[in-house]
Parts: sequence; C-alpha cells; structure tokens
Amino acid sequence: MNMKTAEDGIIRTAKALSDRTRVRILREISKRKRMTCGEIEAIAGLAQPTVSHHLKILTEAGLLDMEKDGRHVIFSVNHGALKAFTRLLGKTVRP
Repeated sequence: MNMKTAEDGIIRTAKALSDRTRVRILREISKRKRMTCGEIEAIAGLAQPTVSHHLKILTEAGLLDMEKDGRHVIFSVNHGALKAFTRLLGKTVRP
C-alpha cells in the first residue's frame, strides 16, 4: 500500500473515532453484536438525524457494516477494519 493511501486511511478512521458519541455507539454495537438505528437512538439519547449522521461517518470509515432487513437497517462492527487500522498505524508510526 502506498503511503498516501495508508495515511488517508489512518486519517479517515481517526476522524471517525475522534468523537466521543461515535466511540460510544461503536462500543455499544460491539457489545450487542448487531443493532438497528432505533436501538442506537435509544441508547445514545439522540435524535434520529444526529444518530444517522454518526452512523454514516462510521460506515464510510469502514468501521461499521450495515445490512437491510425489511424496513430496518442493522449495523454491526467491522472488527477486521479496526484490526487493520491498528496494524497500519503501528507500521506507520514506529518508535
């Protein structure tokens, strides 16, 4: 992977993780394995548009997977993306 692409990936993921609410959402989805937007709204205590905004950022960063189930969208954590991020960061920032 070339450095520009690696740096872009690190920056995109780091930006997604730089918000306390998004980290909390990611943690809750990870604990429960799968959650709908409505369930996330309830645990986050935020309005639907705000939750959708956070979910969009996490999904675009590759940290969440989403699947349609009828009228519902179900989110799950992409653990492979988290592992790849930490591995990439470790290779890029060495002591």
